[in-house]
Amino acid sequence: MYSVVICFLYFIFTLCASTDTYAVNQVNIIAPSSKGKEPDLTTIKEYVEALGFNSHISEKIYSNNDPFYSNSDEFRASDLVSALIDNDNKIIWCIRGGTGSSRLIPYLERLSNDKKARIAQNKNKKILIGYSDITALHIYLQVKYDWQTLHGTTLEMMVNNFVSESSVEKLKRLILNQQSSIRFNNLKIINDDIKLKNGRLESKIIGGNMILVENSIGTTWQINAKGKILFLEDVRVYPYAIERSLDHLKQAHVFDEVHAVIFGDFINSGNDNLVEVVKERFAKSVNFPVFTVQGIGHGYVNDPLPLNTYATVGVQDEKEGLFFIDVQNVGFMD
Repeated sequence: MYSVVICFLYFIFTLCASTDTYAVNQVNIIAPSSKGKEPDLTTIKEYVEALGFNSHISEKIYSNNDPFYSNSDEFRASDLVSALIDNDNKIIWCIRGGTGSSRLIPYLERLSNDKKARIAQNKNKKILIGYSDITALHIYLQVKYDWQTLHGTTLEMMVNNFVSESSVEKLKRLILNQQSSIRFNNLKIINDDIKLKNGRLESKIIGGNMILVENSIGTTWQINAKGKILFLEDVRVYPYAIERSLDHLKQAHVFDEVHAVIFGDFINSGNDNLVEVVKERFAKSVNFPVFTVQGIGHGYVNDPLPLNTYATVGVQDEKEGLFFIDVQNVGFMD
């Protein structure tokens, strides 16, 4: 009789442990923006599972009918909502960026109070991973629900080897909770006449793709950078257009009371030298520190950046005018 009880308890323990592991390790794979290549879907699913995760991807995630997006607005919104309220996943990972994620926000706004409450309850219980067009969803979840999210490479980029292995490894360490923070070295301060109090700055960090940050202005999900560090990056934006966007953000008071701005990579701009001119003119026009850092954005090196978490900027090499930033990893509550 005793041995039977022991066997039964062991069975229950094993079942509970496996169920918990499933919940911790499930990844919901979504396509809230543009459509990728259908043959990649099988590879993406296998890739996620090879990382040690269980994967979920909706049937017919891609539609052949829409000329711009992966599927209809209704389908993409429904798939996103399911991932946000799902109790079995800890990670929502986007296949790619492109365009179209902001079209899903009206659907999120019209959700029932019950579903909104479930999304709110999932704060710090799951994360959204993506960048570029996914910035709109990062901002929305931060503004409406105070979620922590992860500005990181998309699955399509990973399976096609369009991102460096070092960036992939850094992302994996963060999502597997193998490190509590990530450090970026060699930040350069552009307006070096601005000094950090006691050589340090501690604040939350938010932001992402500059055009999507700008597009949030005047919406229900307008970014709130007051008392925070604002990170900006972009791709295929000409220098004059970068300056125009920065002017717009300034006149819309987005930079009011920010603690700092950090520029990531602005690649394929047509003229890198003029991009630096734009950054310098902007830095001279504001009264807060402006930094630049390489390796976060749309380049081959695209290191992950936790968003809406706390960050510390400090002096790395005073003689060379270099700083570091330690960014706290997204938190998972049991």
